[in-house]
Amino acid sequence: MTSNTQLRWVPVTSLVLSLAGLAVSIYLTVAHFSAGVLLCAEGAVVDCGTVTTSEQSEFLGIPVAILGLAFFAFFTLLCLPVAWRDERLHWVRLGSIGVGVLFVVYLVAAELVLIGKICLWCTAVHVITLALAAVLVTGAFRRSSL
Repeated sequence: MTSNTQLRWVPVTSLVLSLAGLAVSIYLTVAHFSAGVLLCAEGAVVDCGTVTTSEQSEFLGIPVAILGLAFFAFFTLLCLPVAWRDERLHWVRLGSIGVGVLFVVYLVAAELVLIGKICLWCTAVHVITLALAAVLVTGAFRRSSL
């Protein structure tokens, strides 16, 4: 098996995850600006409304939903087939996903420690980001061992 064949799943999987993250981020952005659009349980621990309207739903004055939308729009571009042909973008993808993972750690800590509630839609974005990181890091390790 050639190295190209062994790693073919990485670009496809990363693009699918990026598009999934983009879709959820678009939904959260719409929900941020439109009252009553957010479909999520409200109650004890799971309460999307409380999380998405909390003080922590903005970072440096920018809604976190918009930051997620921008991140996944950028990542979708980085994961298009044409972008995988440019070797220089390998490091841009890895650096960017590193920033994304750090932001996920901050957001999860904010949900659990500061807000005391969990948003299932936010969790979906967090899981997608971590899965994207796992795919890219796995691909990078396999690429370096060829």
